[in-house]
Amino acid sequence: MEIRLTLSLPRDRSTVPLTRRVLDAALGVFSVTRDCRDDIGLAVGEACANAVQHADLGADYQVTVTIHEDRCVIDVLDDGIGMSSMDTDMDTDPTDAAEAAVDAESGRGLRIIHALADMVELRRRQPHGVALRIVKMLTRVTPATA
Repeated sequence: MEIRLTLSLPRDRSTVPLTRRVLDAALGVFSVTRDCRDDIGLAVGEACANAVQHADLGADYQVTVTIHEDRCVIDVLDDGIGMSSMDTDMDTDPTDAAEAAVDAESGRGLRIIHALADMVELRRRQPHGVALRIVKMLTRVTPATA
């Protein structure tokens, strides 16, 4: 079984917790553990907060979630200016990046996402915007034996 949800959201902070709640409910239907749902919720929250922060004024952003039997794939697309080059350098060791920007306010969200996800892909969209893909392997609640 597979379920796909697509949300087209206004550039508004209130959409971040809304998206987390919708995703959490869908993952609950699939008997995903609380810890796994919390990791996914935090990662999607960081991704949505970034889209809200960087999307063009008045622009919507889109979140598509595909829940497979073994994994959850989250795509967040926006038409914003994107992240700084340090944030988008996927070849940089996250530890090195963290040490280089100990006091930096920006870029923490992407490091959090990397820590929580099994795979992260970030690419620029033409003519402008960012596409972020987050993949998390799912752990499920083990049914109690009677």
